[in-house]
Amino acid sequence: MWIKVRKFKKNTCTAMTALPKDISRLQTALLCFDKGEVLHTLDEMSQRAEAIHKATYLGNLKHKKVSILFSAQSELFVVNTTIWLHYNGEIFLKDDVRVPVERVLAIYFYQ
Repeated sequence: MWIKVRKFKKNTCTAMTALPKDISRLQTALLCFDKGEVLHTLDEMSQRAEAIHKATYLGNLKHKKVSILFSAQSELFVVNTTIWLHYNGEIFLKDDVRVPVERVLAIYFYQ
């Protein structure tokens, strides 16, 4: 799966193609997360918030897993897991594993 990510710098846009590293939920707990927002528009942030809400609902009521694409340590990662809680700017996974919302690029749902 190739993900196209755009980086914006002062009125210029460059696109890079990156293959995220597939990691486990427990490996996610060992990562150090950078500070700062990875999305660039309010519309993107709103869509992410809706996806997190839907994923939390599906995780709690139907125990459905999602894929979370996020940035940490200047790299892209993807983890397949259930989101149990979204609170105070963080996504909570099983075993108190946390991912800052501001580092989440996308959430993918399974059929």
